[in-house]
Amino acid sequence: MAPVPLDDFREGFFQLDLAQALWSWKLCGECAQRTGKTCLNGACDGQRVSVLERYFKFYQAMVSNYLEVTPSSKARFKTHQDVFSAIQRLRSNPDLSMEELCSSPLIGDRSFETIPRSHEEPFLVARLLLMVEPSPMYHSSHRLEKGIRRIHWEGCTPFSKFVQDIFPVQNHPVLSSRNADAELLADMKSDLRATKLIKSLGVRFEATHDISSHLRYNRKTDVIEIFHHVAFLKEQLRATKGTGDCTTPYASIKRGALPRPLVLEVLDSIQGIMFPLCDRKSRKLLKSLVQSNSFDPEVLNFEFGSIRNPGEDDIPYVYLADRLSDIYNELQNPRPRTWLERQMERKSGARYMMMATLIGVIFAVLLGMASLAVSACQTWIAYQAWQHPVAPP
Repeated sequence: MAPVPLDDFREGFFQLDLAQALWSWKLCGECAQRTGKTCLNGACDGQRVSVLERYFKFYQAMVSNYLEVTPSSKARFKTHQDVFSAIQRLRSNPDLSMEELCSSPLIGDRSFETIPRSHEEPFLVARLLLMVEPSPMYHSSHRLEKGIRRIHWEGCTPFSKFVQDIFPVQNHPVLSSRNADAELLADMKSDLRATKLIKSLGVRFEATHDISSHLRYNRKTDVIEIFHHVAFLKEQLRATKGTGDCTTPYASIKRGALPRPLVLEVLDSIQGIMFPLCDRKSRKLLKSLVQSNSFDPEVLNFEFGSIRNPGEDDIPYVYLADRLSDIYNELQNPRPRTWLERQMERKSGARYMMMATLIGVIFAVLLGMASLAVSACQTWIAYQAWQHPVAPP
């Protein structure tokens, strides 16, 4: 098949090739010939092209942005096949640094020595391969306010090390333990439902394309970011299902995926905690987010056997524990929102006790003033009756 120019996004010209570069799809004869027809072969991976529509739109947006910010004279990617080849090169060697990926020929033996190096190409490859944001230009105001520096992919850092750094392993006594109190864990998960968070905290949910921003809670704007590309997550789970140890970045990237436990946590946090599909109100909220916030429609479809290994029905949270705990702590000890609340203690118990005491004092004062007014009125009436007695008829 002839190389397709990078600005050509006609349906059927890049989707299957992209999926093969990312997850090594196995295609039937008809899909392999790129006929453009809808695949009805149940054994062919190509039948899932339509399910990945949201991800393919993300691909188009990222490539279009690359073409926009990179002058044609400096662009090293000219065709979709250039991008796919770079993805496969990074998959085959996850320990490549950004500088090594920039300096290596991306298409076979084709040389790029005459083209100035740019970081836009490796950044684009990282975004497409794992949907993580490697650029230092991207920042979160919430993180800056808290003095937290966002980790980005630096020139000499191996890509697998960068992935490991942005997803540190965490430990929570309830969320991360398989031996945690079942009732306490169930109560905690129940409290973290999106419907309850909206009611108690007034939060909003926004879609993000950066998986490292999943469940990030911005207290200033009351926004919780949700990584909504569920079809992409499921595809990564299919790529690592039954393939041995895919718990490390190096091993999982070779399969075109993030560490399997991380992907399971992200998917479970969406369909099991925030928006449990068995709950009618949560499902209704999720449908509204699909319609109004462009969430991936696949978020409404639950799968188990096709993407999970035996024993993966109940998973501990070792990557997302801190973010879930952060939201839960805000729920238990909400920050003051009104002027009156801001004048008091931030701890909810002390604040509400002070509010109850203050309201009681104000009520007592008002009641005392009312009683005083009534007494004064009665005294005045008695005085007037004494000064002007009414003669009997």
